This record gives sequence, C-alpha cells and structure tokens, in this order.
Amino acid sequence: MSDELNPQEGAVATEESTTAPVATEAIAEIITEVNIDAPVEVAIETPMPAPTDAVAAEVIPSEVPASEVPASEANVSEAEPAPAPAKQPDYDIDAIYAELVTAKNNKSPLEVLGLRRVRGGILVGYKNMPLFLPTSHLSLKSNPSENELLGLIQKNFTVHVHELNDADKTKVIVSRRRSLRVESLDEFKVGQIVEGKVVSLTDFGAFINLGSVDGMVHVSAMSRRRVTHPSEILQKGDTVRAVVKEINQGSQRLSLSMKDLEADPWTGAAAEFPAGGKHTGKVKSLTDFGAYIELKPGVEGLVHISEMSWARRIKHPSELFQAGQEITVQVLEISEEKHKVALGYKQTQPNPWDGINERFQVGQVVTGTVKEVINRGVVVNIADDIDAFMPRGKMHPSVRSQNAPFNVGDKIENVLVMDVVAENHSLILGMEGFDQGSGDDAPREPRGERGERGGNRGGGRDRGDRGNRGGRDRDRGEQVSIPEAKQDVSLADLLSDEEKRKLFGDDASS
Repeated sequence: MSDELNPQEGAVATEESTTAPVATEAIAEIITEVNIDAPVEVAIETPMPAPTDAVAAEVIPSEVPASEVPASEANVSEAEPAPAPAKQPDYDIDAIYAELVTAKNNKSPLEVLGLRRVRGGILVGYKNMPLFLPTSHLSLKSNPSENELLGLIQKNFTVHVHELNDADKTKVIVSRRRSLRVESLDEFKVGQIVEGKVVSLTDFGAFINLGSVDGMVHVSAMSRRRVTHPSEILQKGDTVRAVVKEINQGSQRLSLSMKDLEADPWTGAAAEFPAGGKHTGKVKSLTDFGAYIELKPGVEGLVHISEMSWARRIKHPSELFQAGQEITVQVLEISEEKHKVALGYKQTQPNPWDGINERFQVGQVVTGTVKEVINRGVVVNIADDIDAFMPRGKMHPSVRSQNAPFNVGDKIENVLVMDVVAENHSLILGMEGFDQGSGDDAPREPRGERGERGGNRGGGRDRGDRGNRGGRDRDRGEQVSIPEAKQDVSLADLLSDEEKRKLFGDDASS
C-alpha cells in the first residue's frame, strides 16, 4: 500500500470527524439550557452519506496485517473526535442563588419571564437563570388548562420562591399562587358583602371559599345568638353571605362576619324583658361561675352562682341545672347598650329564711351531712334547702385538734343549733362539749371565729387573764436578772493598749 494518503479518503475522514462534535455541542447546549428535575432525552439522527467506492474500500475489512498499515493511515481511521467543551451559563449562579435565598426568607416576589413549556410545568427565567414553575403552583385552580400554561410563555409575571436546593443550585422551584392571592386580596374592601361556600369546619370557625381567596368566619361572628360549635348552624357545602371585617395580608385570608347581616335582637330588649319580670328561658351553657340562659335567640343572660339558692352553697351550677333545661328566672338588671342581662333563679323559689326561726331554734339537736370542708370549719347540710356552718371553735376539742376533722359526705349526729340570724342568712352549729378542756378541770373558752373572739372580749378571758410573764417565771423558781445601770464611756476606752502607751506611757495599760 502506498504511503501517500488518497485525497478522496482524506475528505471522508475529515467529514466524519467534524459531524460528531457538532451534534455533541448541540446536546450539551440543550441540556445546559433546560434545567429541570426529570432527565431530558434528546435523540439526534445524523444522516450518513452514501459510501463511495473509496469509502467502501475502507469499510471492507482488509486482509493486510495491522503492522503493515502506514501510521498516517492508521491515525486517520482510528482517531476519535475530541469532546466539545460544555457551554458555560451567561449568569452568575452563586450571586443569583443568594438573591433567591433572600427572597424566600423575606417572602418577596420576583418578576420572571415565561420561557417554554416543559414536562410538569413551565420554565421561567430570572436574570437569565431558568427556574421551574410546576403546574400545581401555576394557578389558584387545582388543574389549570393547557392554554393557561402556554399563555404565560414570553410573558412577565411575579412568583415567589417555593423550594431551594443547596446541593444543586440550579434546581429552584417557584410558585405563582401566593402572588395571585395577593392580587386577589386587593379586589376586596372592609365592609364589603361577599358570598361563598363552606369548605371546612373547625372548632373555632368555618372556612369560606370566595373563588380566588378563602375567608374565615370565627364562631363568635357566626350569629348574634350563642354558638358553641360551627356545626350548630353550618354544614360543608352551604352557601353563606358575610361581611368583610379584616384583610390579612400575612395569612392571605379574609376575616368575615355573618352576624353583622342579622338584625340586632337586643333592640327593644329592655322593654320586652324589664327588670323584676319573670320569664322562661333555656339553659345554653354552664361555667364555674354561673349558667347562661337564653331568653330568646340572640338575647342571653347570666345567672350567677350566688343567685341560684337562698340557703344552699352551690359549688357548681351542674348541681341544679343541665344544658337544654328550661327554667324560670327573674330579670335583675338589663342593658341594651352593653348587651347584658343579669338573672336570678332563687328569686323564683320560696325563701327558707323567712320562716327559719320556726324550723330551727337555738339549742335544737339536728343531724347533717358534711358538704364542704374549709380551714375555718365545715358546711353542713341539715335540710334540702338549708346549709349551716360549724366553725372549728364550736367543735369538740378531740376533733378540733385534727388537721382534717371531717371529710365531705361524713354524717354528723347530735349537733346543736348555736345561733340563727335570719336577716343575715346565718345558721351556726356546734358540737356538745365544744367548750370542755382536753385535760384541765376548768373549762376553756374556744377560739372560734374572729367575730366570736371580738364579741367575747368583754365577757370572756382577755389579755389580763394571761398573767405576768415575770410572775410565771418566778413561780417556776427561775431567777430574773435585772440589768445594771449603763456606764459612761470615755475617749480612752476607745483606744488600744498600744495607742495608750504612746499617749500616756507604760502606766496607761495597767
């Protein structure tokens, strides 16, 4: 074989070596420009020219040993094309990524340009850097149409950064939904009446879909009557009308009120429920301090726990009432301006204190049940409608000395009625032998309550009965020392011995 290269063969070799790098460069450009999560598969078919006789001769395997092939010819046939360098982006990815991080932390909008439709959404450009906008974040609708996606190509619009990837800064996901909500909020004004459908209920309110945004009606703003749970008046799918009370840009929601569209039921309530009048109402709810009674829808009053019984100590309204029960109450006070009415229940019941002196006399022996234990004594129920009080000072010494003399529910027999004061609704009990000493022959006056000590100061034992402390000490044979008279102190007594020797000589220290 000749050492000279056939010009026609050289031409073919040149054409094959230049076609592959061009295709590789195109693939690298597409991959670099389209930067999405899913791998992009690009298939390029390069048409091959019909082989000439010279090319065919080169393609047919030669029987010539490889050692006899000229070096120049072997290099041409076996050489591989050098890979084309990857296309470098025309933007500073680190600088732009830092901007995206700041925008995400501050929830700031970005203005982008729609580039092209890709699988799962569209590519948008921010300062020439491609970002991915998924279909699910493109519109307020759950499934936007294809026309909506294509309508954003080559259009400028705002987005918010939804997700970043520090490991691969080119994978940035943005969302358009927040921007659309902000734009939609601008269409509403405080005081505007809107209409929407209930999409969900919670313990604290209901969410209303208004098309482009959602609104929330708090349970306290659903009706002028008391509503404890939204399900009492609303169901999912109901169409409601409400008034816009507040526009919250942070949560991108509207605060709505349904009760503002209702007539005020308190108008004329003072004339309908005058003070002193008795009316039938329904128990709506119970609290530790009282019971709320509905006089009519939207008008409720409170029966305080102190207005439930004349003589019984009510610890909780559930001792008398339950929700849904109808009771008769008396209006004590009403204010249309403040939407408040104070009610009383005991005023509709007979007052047992009116004839208490005929039922219980001082010295009468009664039996009762401990209802409540406090530090000062115990509350004892001696009748269905009467609770009496037995202070510690009226208990037997053997019981009084205990930290917990009684327990709730204990039955106490043979207790005495010590005092009855109908005008003060007071009935005091005492135990037999409460004034007996624990070991002395002489009786002791019980300590009792502060009021009792104050009342007995004149006739009972006073501070003078305690005697003289010095006298008690002398009775025990103890010596009482009388302090000596205080002596005068001279200036010399304030000096040390060394200072005295310096001033007065050696005799000063003696």
